[in-house]
Amino acid sequence: MISDPHLSARPDNDVQSSLSTKISVIVFWFMIVAGMGISFSLLHNSEARITTDYAGRANGLAYDLESFLHNQIVLSGERIEQELQGLILQYRVEAIEISLNGKSYLHGQRRPDQVLFARSFDFHPSGDKSAHRAGMSYFSFTPLHEAVAQERKQVLIYMGIVLLSFGLSLHWVLRRILTQPFQRMVQTAKSITHDETALRFPEDRTDEFGFLARFINKALDFITLKQGELREALDKVRLSEASLRAEKTLIEVTLHSIGDAVITTDAAGNIQYLNPMAEKLTGWKIDSVRGKPVRQVMQLIDEEHRRPVENPVEACLRDGHVTGSVEHVVLVRPDGSEVDVVNTAAPIRSDEGGPLIGTVLVIHDVSRAQRMAKQLAHQASHDDLTGLANRREFERILTKAVNSADPGVNEHTLCYMDLDQFKIVNDTCGHIAGDELLRQFASILRSRIRETDTVARLGGDEFGILFQHCDVDVAKRIAENLLQRVKEFRFVWKEYAFDVGVSIGLVSISSSQQSVTDIMSAADVACYAAKEAGRHRVHVFRLDDDELKQRHGEMRWVSRLNKALEEDRFRLYCQRIAPVADVNQGNPHYELLIRLLDEEGKLVPPLAFIPAAERYNLMTSIDRWVVRKAFEAFSANAGSVSGWRFSINLSGQSLCDETFMKFVIDAFGQTGVSPEQICFEITETTAVANLTQATRFIAVLKGMGCRFSLDDFGTGLSSFGYLQTLKVDYLKIDGSFVRDMTSNPVNRAVVEAANQIGHAMGMQTIAEFVENGEILRVLGEIGVNYAQGYGVAKPAPMEEIFAAANQAVQRRSTGT
Repeated sequence: MISDPHLSARPDNDVQSSLSTKISVIVFWFMIVAGMGISFSLLHNSEARITTDYAGRANGLAYDLESFLHNQIVLSGERIEQELQGLILQYRVEAIEISLNGKSYLHGQRRPDQVLFARSFDFHPSGDKSAHRAGMSYFSFTPLHEAVAQERKQVLIYMGIVLLSFGLSLHWVLRRILTQPFQRMVQTAKSITHDETALRFPEDRTDEFGFLARFINKALDFITLKQGELREALDKVRLSEASLRAEKTLIEVTLHSIGDAVITTDAAGNIQYLNPMAEKLTGWKIDSVRGKPVRQVMQLIDEEHRRPVENPVEACLRDGHVTGSVEHVVLVRPDGSEVDVVNTAAPIRSDEGGPLIGTVLVIHDVSRAQRMAKQLAHQASHDDLTGLANRREFERILTKAVNSADPGVNEHTLCYMDLDQFKIVNDTCGHIAGDELLRQFASILRSRIRETDTVARLGGDEFGILFQHCDVDVAKRIAENLLQRVKEFRFVWKEYAFDVGVSIGLVSISSSQQSVTDIMSAADVACYAAKEAGRHRVHVFRLDDDELKQRHGEMRWVSRLNKALEEDRFRLYCQRIAPVADVNQGNPHYELLIRLLDEEGKLVPPLAFIPAAERYNLMTSIDRWVVRKAFEAFSANAGSVSGWRFSINLSGQSLCDETFMKFVIDAFGQTGVSPEQICFEITETTAVANLTQATRFIAVLKGMGCRFSLDDFGTGLSSFGYLQTLKVDYLKIDGSFVRDMTSNPVNRAVVEAANQIGHAMGMQTIAEFVENGEILRVLGEIGVNYAQGYGVAKPAPMEEIFAAANQAVQRRSTGT
């Protein structure tokens, strides 16, 4: 109970004295007023009564005298005197005087201050029929004012006694009935105000005080209950305040330490807060911009067109929901410098569904990421060796050209080239010389094309040129000039000099109905036709070249590969994937590599036939052969390779084959190979191009225990967008970045970025093309988990690896 300081400060007997005094005053004044009223009424009636009494006495005396005289036969003075004396005693008068027949009779004493009453009447004495007239008779009483005064005195004395008795009785009754119970209630109330909260008013009375006590007690119980609830609410408020202070501190610390810029505004878009990163990023201090519109502080422009873009805060305030900037937005600082940013604005509401009271704007500096993305985009679309566009970028541009083609209006031409002497240079002088030849040839191509044309390295020693807005006749003249320039070119390497030739195939692009695959195939056929015709010449693809395409293209590759499958002339090699920390430790992990044994018994590397197999849809058959042969070998050597892991490459065609996944699952069941031993490798380009099928394939086989690796990571920029979708275990960094990372800072940065991305997503990283110890050392510094390449181990036939494993098991079993 909360005590009242005003009540508590008063003396304890103040209320009692005040109430008693008020009752006494009320009773006193009530007696005065009532006494005056009653006395006035009694005195008024008393005077009238006395006057009436006096008149009645006079009338009665006259009547008695008349009766006396009427009954007298003889009137004698003595008899009259006696009668008068008797009447004086009877009527209590002081004197009577009567005049009769000329005589006056007076009895008693008369005084000047006496009241006189005169009467006259006629009478007939007994026996006398004549009427006699009595003279005026005078009757004297006590004076009227004396009688009234005496009556007043008696009335006042009586009224005083009565009113005093009544007043004392009324005062006692009022104190008994009102003052005492009220004083008890006051005393109880005082105790309650002194924090005796459990005390209650007595409820034993049945009158109004009892009702009032019960009512107040219920009110006190209710107040006590609410007071308890209020205390609990106040405790919760204090706890909430403490929690809010802690949260506020945490938020402030977080906002100060967060790596993104955070700006808050009010409902009008005026700035209220900038965290330190926002001050650093925007170039403004909070004291100089607080209360200013955010559009004055944040000048955003489109990176490509240099036009202002809408501020996300304004869009958020207008639409009432989360908004973000479009891509390629630049923030212009007060000093004119620019920062690539991505920002998001979210509404702030007082409560869910309540009115919007402001916004919070989060700005992320993506300058470094943009630079890296541009580098990655360039590397993803260009060949590292020559600097030309790569096959993927070339096919993208070719697709756009095909879509814009219109017969007779907008025609293009595809030029497909293959160096004629590249293999000789490569075999004679090595890969370094071959790489230099490719770079010099690329330089020749650049010098012979227009700005609107695109030149690309399509793979190995194959190149392509897209002549845009150029018909095939003009393109042929350009190609023939190019042949002449190449003919004049001699490649010199140390003491060797080589004449270089090039075979060129041309295909006209005149209809949007053509497919890129068909056009590339036709150009390949035309190029092959040029080679078959004697090399170093131009061949234009015509519709009547279908037979040539069939004979020299499909038959050549399809027949050789199918025959190799039938004759079981493929071979499996193993190359170890070792921990970077110690290449000689850890459970063995090998990648399976395929080789083709040609008709002459020579091994053909995969780059020689895999492109053709992919182009002519033979990869699924090859993948099935690899899975079947590998699983049979694993099962046959289960005792020796238990605990080993093997990586098997899969093509996009196999991922899209609805029956291939069932084939793999059946192979596990038939051979008894543990899924935990198998890791399937899918190239980045294949996974992204077949995202739905790849995601399903990975999900099913990972559920069985298999692992997955994303191969050639970094060659396709799209991997950064889809990497979270692909639940892979290993990230294989493309060897083109690893091979010269010790001398190329850009490639090293790419390797570092890929490693960080993989680790951030819970993946382990594998670097390919690790050719020496220096690369291995740098990979250790970066934190890459595994390495693969000639610097770790060269590929070896699977039979030799398994034979060595079996011998090791036998030696351990025999103790030799």
